[in-house]
Amino acid sequence: MNRFFSILFSLALMASNAGNAYAQWEHLLHKTYRQRFESLNDIYIQILNDRDTTSAFASLTSMRNFATLHHDSDLELEVDLLKAYYLTFWHKSQTVRITGMLQDLSERAVAQDNIEINARAHKVLGDYYWADVKNYELAFETFIKQEALLNKVNTDELPDKTYHLTNIAHAYHNFSDYKKALSLFRQVLTLKFNPDMHAGHNSALHTIGVIFRQQGNLDSSDHYFRRVIRREAEGNYQFWAAIAKGGLGENAYIRGNYTEALPLLQANIDEAVVQKDFGLAAESLIIQANIYLKSNALDKAEQLALLARRYLTSPNPDRYRHFQDLYPIFVKVYAARGNAKLAGAYLDSALLARDSLTNKYNAKLLMRAHQKIDIQEHRSEMEKADSEKKLKTIERNLSLALMLIVAVGSVYIYSNQRKRHRQAQHLKELKIKQKEQELENATLQLNDFARNISEKSRQIELLENKQGPDAEALSQLRKSTILTQEDWDYFKKLFGKVHGDYLHRLREKFPDLTQGEMRFIALSKLGLGYQEMSATLGISSHAVRTTKYRLLKKIDVPDDRSLEEVVMHI
Repeated sequence: MNRFFSILFSLALMASNAGNAYAQWEHLLHKTYRQRFESLNDIYIQILNDRDTTSAFASLTSMRNFATLHHDSDLELEVDLLKAYYLTFWHKSQTVRITGMLQDLSERAVAQDNIEINARAHKVLGDYYWADVKNYELAFETFIKQEALLNKVNTDELPDKTYHLTNIAHAYHNFSDYKKALSLFRQVLTLKFNPDMHAGHNSALHTIGVIFRQQGNLDSSDHYFRRVIRREAEGNYQFWAAIAKGGLGENAYIRGNYTEALPLLQANIDEAVVQKDFGLAAESLIIQANIYLKSNALDKAEQLALLARRYLTSPNPDRYRHFQDLYPIFVKVYAARGNAKLAGAYLDSALLARDSLTNKYNAKLLMRAHQKIDIQEHRSEMEKADSEKKLKTIERNLSLALMLIVAVGSVYIYSNQRKRHRQAQHLKELKIKQKEQELENATLQLNDFARNISEKSRQIELLENKQGPDAEALSQLRKSTILTQEDWDYFKKLFGKVHGDYLHRLREKFPDLTQGEMRFIALSKLGLGYQEMSATLGISSHAVRTTKYRLLKKIDVPDDRSLEEVVMHI
């Protein structure tokens, strides 16, 4: 019993814990990305700061289960995006897993018509290709797809759209594609400003100013730096104003306006130190050192250069790009003081730094070129494989189609043959029936002919035996009984239908037979007696016997057989 209550208590505790865990996600349920934006920022920071992957994933699993339980598919996608993003932070080497998760997430976002998740998944994937995989070509391809998605949403739907576009623009600027970078940064300036931690609007204004300086257009560069100072956008104004002043100070230095340049550069240095952006501070210090060097104030130039070098010792991977500008100051200072050895050492370092940066940039260009070739070759192989697959599919389909055509053709031919066979068989049966009918009709007519002759012969016999015969009636009856040529032709036609070519065979076997003998044999085959033959042929019974006697001799009938037997078997 105690064990039973213990189990119930454990289940109740688990349910309570699950309820408490789920409660923290309720404010995210069935909201748009815009409505979740601020809360999601806090959640992202919380999860990404948890170095314990088991703990972080447990929180994400709880969040996802809550979303699934409440049928919030958009929140499910959000959790999966955060999980992939977490892996890019703490498990960068799991390339296959990360790219697979993000590509799958993109496909699901398309299926759910969630452009915001799709665009953000592309950003995470593009940044991962860029910063971690170092595959710049794949990164740019991903950015291009991301840009197409960004064109379909506004900042009300995607509050961090400014940051997305700025991120892509900086990638193009990194490879000195100024035209594309300017186009994207100017697009940023047209967007409705949404204050966030990235300050995309001020970043765009500042970078456009830098690009115009790199192109030698200092007036346009000044214009964009001043727009930052005029406070067009909210955000950390003091920091961005200081950066813009540093940009104006560098432009003044390039023009040779040193008096104007120094305070502007100093304003940038002071704010950069406060913000602990020592690389930015060192950049303006190097320019100031150059100004004092040109004024032959060697001690001040050395002092500023040493301070800049101290700032550049901080663990900032971008610090090395400043060495090519810093070391020449030491070269000139120590050369002016006659310290050739130290000047030579710094000259070697300056040349090494410059060559290192040049080689690094060229290596990136070369790497991207190779990556482009590799991708093209991979695509060619994929297209070839796809073409071969399609060709095999086509060949298979053609084979199946051919087999189907042959099968259908065979069935059609077989059906036609059966149909023709049935038709021929039916026609044959019809002909047989027709012939049988004709034979039956001819037999009936021939029998009627014989019966008619027999009846008339009996009538003649009766009239002859009667006292006082009617001579005229007897004469008319005899005339109607005697076969005329026309009657004989009709008789032969009927006889032929019933007995086939009997008369023809008879003529071939006995070519010497007379017409009268042929008629005798035909009537004999009908089974007519002498009296009936006599009436039919119009001759006397004695003449019929004489005809039979001549036939016996002519056809040489054996003694053991009768004429009728011979006649029946011809």
